[in-house]
Amino acid sequence: MRHGGGGGKLGLTGAAASFFVGSVRHETRTGTGTGTQVDRISIDDRPNARRLAAAIAVIAGAAILLQLGLNFSRALEQGTSIWRVPVDLYGYFTIWTNTLVVFVTARFARRSGGPAWLLAATVVYILVVGAIYNLLLASYNPQVGVRKLLDLVFHTGIPIAYPLWWLTQVRRGQLGWNALLPTLVFPLAYSFVAMTKGAVTGKYAYFFIDIGKYGIGQVLINIGGLALLYAMLMAGVIAFDRRGPAAVAAV
Repeated sequence: MRHGGGGGKLGLTGAAASFFVGSVRHETRTGTGTGTQVDRISIDDRPNARRLAAAIAVIAGAAILLQLGLNFSRALEQGTSIWRVPVDLYGYFTIWTNTLVVFVTARFARRSGGPAWLLAATVVYILVVGAIYNLLLASYNPQVGVRKLLDLVFHTGIPIAYPLWWLTQVRRGQLGWNALLPTLVFPLAYSFVAMTKGAVTGKYAYFFIDIGKYGIGQVLINIGGLALLYAMLMAGVIAFDRRGPAAVAAV
């Protein structure tokens, strides 16, 4: 999604705390019959899965650092406050999501695992970033040179590479329906931060969260609609995953 100053991009909470658990495979189930998977760690000891995850982490991480560097340089040239550079950059969901991709893929590369629900939810987040930007926002954010390359990485490269990696390298049959609600924490947390920042600075990252223009009621409806979109997409991912623990293709 669009970035501030012509160079920024769209931008973990308690529900994501399990991201930091160890890499030993484990699961806790509640209920009977089909069962409900409360916590399962996705483990894959195939080296190519780890190498591909590391490559995605390096590319996305380097792009974020380069974007920060370009924005710091522009701030110095324009004489604006340096501290606002990371604040403005992380006002966009694109940067939030690409940063999350860095964390989950780096952790997978290091430990060959990660919370299955978070690996899957990140697919939903990054697909939404790519789809909304390229369908609705790209024409309003023309870029050239290095910034154009970064724009392609954030909004096209990573939104294609990460879902393909998850689809081909992460084992199936690990998600329960209780993964649905935690998926909403990340985008809702972003919405709260972005609205607060906009209310304080008068500059909103996206038109649909502009309280000054639409009012708090309409903005909350807009956010509710986005939450529904994320829930529906995650439900599709869970349904796909629950088709069975089919072996993923080796690369």
